[in-house]
Formats: sequence, C-alpha cells, structure tokens
Amino acid sequence: MKRIAYYLTVLALAVFTFTSCEDVPSPFGQIVAPKTDDVVVVEPSGTGTQADPFNVAGVIEYLGGLGADVPSPNEVYIVGYITSITETFGTQYGNATFEISDSQEGGNKFLCYRVLYLGNQKYSDPSATNIKEGDKVVICGKVVNYKGNTPETQANGAYVYSINGTGGGGGGGTTTTTLGTKDAPITVTKALEYIAALEDNGTTKEDAYVTGKITKIKTSDANIAQYKNIDYVISDGKGELTVFRGKNLDNTDFTAAGQINVGDEVVVFGKLTKYVKDGNVTPEVAQGNYIVKLTKGGGGGTGEAKGTGTLADPYNAAGANAYISSLAADTESPNEIYIKGKLVKYANNGEFNTQYGNASFYLSDDGTESGEQFYVFRTFYLGNVKYESGETPKAKDEIIICGKVVNYKGNTPETAANKSYIYSLNGKTSAGGGGGGESGAAKGTGTEADPFNVAAAIAKCQEVGTTASTEKYYIKGIADADYTVTSYKNVEVDIVDAAGSSDKFKVFRVKDKDGKGIKEGYKIAKGATIIVYGPVVNYKGNTPETATGAYLVSVNGQAPELDGEGGGGGGTSGGGSSASSLTNGDFETWANGLPTGWKSASTASSATLAQSTDAHGGSYSCLVKGDEGQNKRLASQEITLAAGTYVFSVWIKATTSDVAQARPGYVPIGADGKAGSYAYGDYANLSTSWQQFSYEFTLDAEKTVCLVVMNPKKSNYSSGKDILVDDATLTKK
Repeated sequence: MKRIAYYLTVLALAVFTFTSCEDVPSPFGQIVAPKTDDVVVVEPSGTGTQADPFNVAGVIEYLGGLGADVPSPNEVYIVGYITSITETFGTQYGNATFEISDSQEGGNKFLCYRVLYLGNQKYSDPSATNIKEGDKVVICGKVVNYKGNTPETQANGAYVYSINGTGGGGGGGTTTTTLGTKDAPITVTKALEYIAALEDNGTTKEDAYVTGKITKIKTSDANIAQYKNIDYVISDGKGELTVFRGKNLDNTDFTAAGQINVGDEVVVFGKLTKYVKDGNVTPEVAQGNYIVKLTKGGGGGTGEAKGTGTLADPYNAAGANAYISSLAADTESPNEIYIKGKLVKYANNGEFNTQYGNASFYLSDDGTESGEQFYVFRTFYLGNVKYESGETPKAKDEIIICGKVVNYKGNTPETAANKSYIYSLNGKTSAGGGGGGESGAAKGTGTEADPFNVAAAIAKCQEVGTTASTEKYYIKGIADADYTVTSYKNVEVDIVDAAGSSDKFKVFRVKDKDGKGIKEGYKIAKGATIIVYGPVVNYKGNTPETATGAYLVSVNGQAPELDGEGGGGGGTSGGGSSASSLTNGDFETWANGLPTGWKSASTASSATLAQSTDAHGGSYSCLVKGDEGQNKRLASQEITLAAGTYVFSVWIKATTSDVAQARPGYVPIGADGKAGSYAYGDYANLSTSWQQFSYEFTLDAEKTVCLVVMNPKKSNYSSGKDILVDDATLTKK
C-alpha cells in the first residue's frame, strides 16, 4: 500500500487547542490524522451535484470554506465507502449514523449523522436493504463543519440517495428515479401535470429535470447581484413554470444580470411544487434548483429592450416589459412612463366604446405577433379622457401610451387599470379638440418677473436631464389637487398650466426659503396658484420636478404659514407636539456610501448600510444589511436631547418574503463616548410593504443618545435578512 501525507484540508479543519485535562470532546471526536501506513491518497473532486457528487476530500474542502458550524446553503451530494458504523438503520428512529471515506481502506472521514433512508424517508421495513462496512453510498443533504472539527451532515437533514448504485422510494432494491433525465427532460406541460396532482403547497418526492425556454426574468439586476439567485419563467409554448430562486450551472451562484436571458433554453434540476398564497396558485420549481444545461438562444420572438420611458425616448414593448418585470408583484410604478409601439390586436373587451370609455390591446415594435408584445390594459383615450367619439385605433397604427404600469401578480407586465391613456395616435395628440391633451406652449424666462409656466419647466427638465440644474428658476402653475401639509412640514403637489392638463410638474418636498418647515395642517386647494423657486431635475428621466434646494415662494400671492406660527390649520403652539432635530431622517442625503447623520461614533452603529431606491418617500431609503449570526443596528449620530418624552417613528419593510423583524429604540452615550444600555420597543413583524413603527421613551434629564433600529440575527422568529428603513422622525410630546 502507499504511504502518504494526510490530506491538507483535514489538517486545516482540525485545529487543536491544548488547555487542560478537563477538555470535553465533541460528541463524535475530533478529526485525527490517521497513521500514514496503508492509506490511499484521494484528491478533492466533484461539484456537489447529483450528476457530479463531492468525494469525501471534496466535501471537506468545501466545508473548510464555510467556517465552523455554518451549514451549507443548499443540499449537496457526497459519494464514499462506509468504513465504520455507529448505528445501522432501525425502525425506532428511522435513521442511521456512520462514517464514509474515499476508499475502503479509510483515510479522510465524513460523518453521516442521523441520515434518513432511501427516498428521504424514515426506515420502517426491517426486511429492506440495510448498510454494512464497504458499501458505496451517495448521500444527499445539507452539511456542516461541526464545532470546526467534524465534517458531517446536519441531523435529520440528509438521506441516503443510493446504496451500491441502487435506491428509490424507501424500500430499497429499485433504481433511484427522477422525473426525466438530464438528456431526456420532461416538458413544462408535463411538469404542470405533476404539480396539478399535488396538494396545496405540496412538493414532489422526486427531483425533476425540466426543459423550457426562458420567457421572463423576474429578479431585478440589483437583487441578482445581492442574493446570487434568479426568479425566472420557462415555457414550452403551451404552459409556463416559475423557477424560484434558481442557481446557475452546476449549482453555482449568479453573480450579475445577463448570465441567462430571455430566449435561452435551459434544463433545470429540482423538485416541483404547487405554491398557493391567497388562493393564487403558482406552479414552481422549488428553491434549491439549478441549471444543468444552458443553450444560449435566439430570443424566442423577443425584441431588444429600448428606450428610457420618457416622452422624448419612450420604451418599446421589450423595454417596458423589462422595466415592469423589475417591480414587485402587484406594485404600481411610482411614476407615469411612456411606451411606443404599433397596435397588434385588441384584447377580450374589444375596441374603445362609450359604455366603458377604455380599451385593452397589445403593442409590438412592428404591429405583428412575431415580435415581443406589451399588454395595454383598460387605457383611456386621447387627452386622458374616457372615449366618447373619435377615431378608434386599428392594426399597425402607431401609438404612444402614457401612464402607470404594474407587474400584475408578478408575471404580467401591463398598464394599471384606468391609469393610462393614449398620448398620441399616429402622431396626433388630441381627438379633434375633444381631449384637451395637447401640450401648451412654453412661456416665461424663469425669472422672478417672468416665471416659467409648467410647459417651460418641463422643457427645461428634459434639457437638464437626470442631474439637477445648477441654475435656479421661478416656476408658476396651479395645484392639480387638494393638498394638506403633513408632519413632514413640506409641500409635495403637482402643478399644471390649466385644469385637466396632462402635463404636470411636481413640486417636491419644498419648505420655506430659510429651510423652515411649512405649518402642519396648512391647506392648499386645487386650483390655487403656486410659485416655487430653485433648481430642477427630470427625476429618473420621467418626472420633471424641483430638486434639492428649491423652496415655496407663495400660494395665491401669499407667503405660506410656517411651523410655529399662530392661527388655525394644525399648528404646534399651545402644547402640541414639536419635531426635534433629526438630521436626514428621510435618507435623501448620502456621502461616501453612508446616509448623512446616521453614523454613530460609538459601537451603536454595527450594520453595513447601502443606499436603496426602494423608498417610502422621496428618492432613497437605507438598506440595513442583516447577518444570520449577529444582531445588527442602524444608529443615528449622537444627538443631545432635553428631559422629556419622545416618540421615535420610522418606516420599515422586509426585502424578502422570509420572516423578518425589527425594533426601534435608543441608547444613551456616556461622556467617554461609549454606548450604555440599549432600550427598545417590542419586535415588529415586517412584510414586503412599508409599515410605520414607533417607540416612546422618557428622559429624566438632558442626555446624549443615538436612535437605533435593530435588525436581529437568525432565530426561530427572524431570518437575519436585509431590511429597508426610511422617513425617520423624532417628536417631543
């Protein structure tokens, strides 16, 4: 036999600490280097997939990269020979514990701890095949480097996939089966038949190989880079199947968008599941799946995404579908967008009619069904009015749509019902005087004596683009809706040149010229004349608005009532609440990758932060990254508060559907700059919708504090995942 040096990865894993004779060994002992006589050297091999399992050296190497007591994120496959048995399979517990090595002579050891039987079932038949030393087995399950010195399976988290090449549904003796094979996969239609036979939220016992063409990428580019997986849809031309949190080839991470694309043909390996929520059924390939074969394709009839969604550069059908697919399911776009195409055909409710005043139809780049199509759902007529009379669009007419859009049920990009309209039909923007939708003439020079009207302000925004102008302008228009100032003490209202105009300019969160807040409860009536002054920007290329530094000049010729002024309208005098100093509570200002005002000099700030465009209000929110092993905190800079009772309020949401929680609170900061004892409210359950949470606390004397939001580590009630925080306020009672 060969004499060898023991495999180096085992030595790296076996870190010995010599302390005293009172040391307590782990339940199954440390990995100990064997004698060098009669041991066969085996190099690490395998990728951990069913088609290419790890050998024992390979899984040890893999676990060495995870760290002590860190379970693998996915199931892996390991092949080896049984060299010692602690417990054979028995009917009492249904599992077994044994060691495997890369050869029958021993060597590297991997502990198969409390693994289930063939078919991922408990052992229940004493006459079924059992295990013995020398058997070659394939194990499937999650693995962990227990206490940093014992590579093993997680207890009851793995099973014997095969024994000496045979396996199956718990009885032994039959060949392990899958639904299809890598080279002869089942179709999407066949997969849907298997799923239809499942109970709600049921999953197939067998793994499946499913082939199809990618028709939709549902995960945004940012989330692909962050979470390393992709939700996408595959089709065989008859049915559609969602691939949930899929991994790339050979169970590797996705690292960026573009590694798979619409039109690519794939074979996906994983279990099938019938996901049911709120009565809606979504057939899926369950989490833990990965691609085993990828053929880059010719697009499957899809087109190249074009446009930015502005009037000057509308999306085409593919561009609109791509933008909307990045939105969360059933969430409307924050702004109106423009989409251009040619009419392919009307949908089920027919052409425009006077009964409903709207229509539903499909657009493509060339007006044919061969190209990618966009679904226009219940859109209004020219001028953003219900149809009463006029020309009805026909096949291959060129149309520009303006309106809000939605990713309906997460799988159908379309316009939001009755929230879009035909901006132009074959170049015409009105219905012969019946719509009032044509743009007004731009007027004004932007000076105090000659303010821009709304049309001129929009033109200036389109000129300066998505970066705020360096010059400041006066802009005048009329309020398009009633508006009441909230506790944020600013004004956010659309203005137009004339009632009913579709051209709008957004006055965005403006205060007084000195930065003083507008009085809470101050009312602006629809039709009121408004003048603002400041820089402008075409936000995200589709929303002309005021930029940071703008302020409200007048409403109906009068200066607005400011915070602290007497009189009606919801002022704060007479013992009411007053906002205390809280820098950058809306998380709109960032520098060097951090939100201004939200970095403590103490240990209160422990979380990694990132800027997010998924905002409750404004343009940005703060992403507080989670950690499954440690609690993480977002903390404000140190602020000094007088004695009194305060309410700290903040808007929070989860970034995934996994269970997530958070809680607001504060911590006093001592004269030495160190954090004291933290005080929190109760943990709040988060959803993927914004919710406001508050914590009330009382200071008996003036104190320096940091306001904090806790993102807890993984536990039986929390996932340690990322959360979003926005619009924080601190109010003194």
